[in-house]
Amino acid sequence: MGLLPDSHHLQMLVIDIDGTLTDENKLLHTGAVEALRELEQAGIPVGLATGNVRPITWGLWRFLGLSGPMICETGGVIWEPEFNYLNVMADGEGAKSAANWLATKMDLDPIGIESNAWRESEWCLKTVADDQRMIELLTDSQWSDLTVVRTGFAIHLAEPQVNKGAGLLHSLKIRGIEAKNVCVVGDASNDDPMFEVAGHSIAVGGAFESTKQAADVVSPYYRADTLVHLVDEWLN
Repeated sequence: MGLLPDSHHLQMLVIDIDGTLTDENKLLHTGAVEALRELEQAGIPVGLATGNVRPITWGLWRFLGLSGPMICETGGVIWEPEFNYLNVMADGEGAKSAANWLATKMDLDPIGIESNAWRESEWCLKTVADDQRMIELLTDSQWSDLTVVRTGFAIHLAEPQVNKGAGLLHSLKIRGIEAKNVCVVGDASNDDPMFEVAGHSIAVGGAFESTKQAADVVSPYYRADTLVHLVDEWLN
């Protein structure tokens, strides 16, 4: 099974991190790391589109030797160091306030996940919380415009303009690249908007069902193994 179209003019790869660049133990897949370096050496930029925060994304981006965009916090923070560009797309204080309010109405920890200490545009709660109940409560609150998106690592509370699709288009505009020339890879619901705008999308093995349905191709390879096979196919 091919992961790429038979004939394509793809110019960039943009990938999710957690669940996509990691293995079954939630650790970086060393084979995928080597593969991404090979793609960069061949002149194909690789970018990161993640729910994680800017410091973590930048550290990984730097030490992997990547040159593509950094789309952090599910599209809430766009950072392009090469172009001296940083844009925080929303104020995360509203989402944080909503989390504190929700904690008075249901059983959840409003402090959320550890990386909230650096979060700028949204707020993330632990996956043990009932996201459907959160949606019900927010519908009749002053935070009714917030989106609630569950991934395998967090439940993201964010303003509607904060999503990976909008973040990807924002970065591509800065770079002068058309979305039809970009391949994206992911595993969870927050990747779905990115799949809708990119020229080619791949859901890794083990992805959420909604993400598989949104993808152009569903990989037969589990999580980061997908990237190893993708790069091999791209270069050969």
